[in-house]
Amino acid sequence: MMRPVDYDVLIVGAGFAGSEAAYALAQKGVRVGLITTSLDSVYLPFTPIQAPFPQGSLLAEVGEEGLKGWALHSRAKYKLENHPHIHLLQLSVTRLLLEESAVVGIQSWEGPSKTAGKVVLAVGSFLSPRLYIGSIAEEAGRLSEVAYPDLYEHLEQLGFTFSTQEASVLEQSGTPGYRVAYRVFAEGEWDAATFRLNRLEGLYAVGLCVLGQGTYAQMAEEGMRLAESLGLEAAREDGKHPSKVEKL
Repeated sequence: MMRPVDYDVLIVGAGFAGSEAAYALAQKGVRVGLITTSLDSVYLPFTPIQAPFPQGSLLAEVGEEGLKGWALHSRAKYKLENHPHIHLLQLSVTRLLLEESAVVGIQSWEGPSKTAGKVVLAVGSFLSPRLYIGSIAEEAGRLSEVAYPDLYEHLEQLGFTFSTQEASVLEQSGTPGYRVAYRVFAEGEWDAATFRLNRLEGLYAVGLCVLGQGTYAQMAEEGMRLAESLGLEAAREDGKHPSKVEKL
């Protein structure tokens, strides 16, 4: 008998890659838990978005050239929150839940744990980041957004290795410019074709935490590509188990 789970897919991180993956999966009828450390930063760009937008994406539905960050955030968040197959949660993920070598969910700092058939890390620039504004340094992946220190430490304990990336954001509309150094999964940890993190079963990653750099449109495309990959994988698994009515 299959173990009951809270969601078919659990996505940690509600930036462009994570949100697009959640939206594309939900459109296919998949039950998605989309976790973010702050509901106020869901799908929030800190630099101007540039057309063209990927066809069929959430960005194409809610975006338009020159649209300000908070306006885009509010449109996208409304779509995500009101989708019947998406549960948008505000939690700080601290560790993965494991059954032997398989990931079956997450544990949060706030206390609740959530389970799923598959877990996706879409944590962007939030693994062990250092953000610099002049001589001031803080542990944040973007301005005023907290990191995942416990999750990063847990991933290291599991044997994952990382490399360092750095990005800069220019001053704009009264917001100071800054640079941030952050950790991404090292080469060999991630399979670009399947999105799998190879050390554990049922664990995937998408977006900046594996690619290191990219535009918002590219992150949206990666999220959609992940959803397509998981859908194809589920179809192959169902072919091996014809008695199953639904599985992802």
